[in-house]
Amino acid sequence: MSELKALTHPIRLRLLYALRANKSMTATQLGDLVDESPASVSYHLRRLAEHGFVKEVENGSDKRQRWWSEANENGFSWSETDFADSPESLSVAKASKDSWLAHQWSRLRNFDRTSESWGPDWVAAAFSTDNVLRLTSNETAELDAELRAVLDKWRRHGEDATSEDREHVMVLVHGFPTTP
Repeated sequence: MSELKALTHPIRLRLLYALRANKSMTATQLGDLVDESPASVSYHLRRLAEHGFVKEVENGSDKRQRWWSEANENGFSWSETDFADSPESLSVAKASKDSWLAHQWSRLRNFDRTSESWGPDWVAAAFSTDNVLRLTSNETAELDAELRAVLDKWRRHGEDATSEDREHVMVLVHGFPTTP
C-alpha cells in the first residue's frame, strides 16, 4: 500500500513520466524539466526508489552525478482487486489512480491549449477516439493484452529509430464497464 501512496504526489508522477520518456536523467536535469529544485527532485526520487519505481543507473559520462531511470521499462500497473482485502488499501489505490488520471488529462488539456505551437503536421496527426463495445470481462482482458502489445511494438520502434523529427507521444488507453 505504501508503494501506491508514493504515487499520489504530482511531482513524482511528473518525474516518472520524464524518466519514461528520457530513459535516464540527473536530478538537476529532471528539476529543469519539471520546474523543481534539484534538492526537491532528489527527495522525491529517493522516495520513488524506496518503493522500486526508479533506480540509480551508471552513466559513463560523469561519475560525479547520480543518474536515475525508471526501474521497470515496461512501466507498471495494478488492479483494484489487488487491494480488495483492505478498505484502507483500496482507498489508497483509488487515490493513486485519481492522481494518475488527473496527470494524464492535464497533459491532454495542455496539448489542446497549445496545439498550434506543435505545427500543422502534429496537429493533424494527434488523435482521440473512443468506442463503447459489448464485451465479457475475459474479452476485455484480451483487448487489454492486444493493445499493450501494439503499444510495446511502437515503443520499441521509436527507441530504435534515429530520425530527428520524433517527439514524445502520450497514448492513453482505458477500458472499463459502463452504462450507456
